Amino acid sequence: MARAPVSKTGCWGFESLLACQIQIQSSMGVKIVLGKATEFLTNVRGELKKVTWPTRKDTYASTLVVIVLVLAVAVFLWMVDSVLSTLIRILLS
Repeated sequence: MARAPVSKTGCWGFESLLACQIQIQSSMGVKIVLGKATEFLTNVRGELKKVTWPTRKDTYASTLVVIVLVLAVAVFLWMVDSVLSTLIRILLS
């Protein structure tokens, strides 16, 4: 009478599969790593060619908007902090 497999791997224990992977990787060695790295960098270069970069004018305008909004939020938070600090001093005194 045959026994049922130990796991869903069908009698392949996880250790056995791991050993096979390590053996395959070590036999292929550096060629796979360099091939994958080269393919990745080629894909990166291709994707960077598709990017539409903003113009200097667009970058300047966006930066200016960010600076103005940061200053506005900072002033608002300073005002709220001042009001709340005054109220707390009044309540505690």
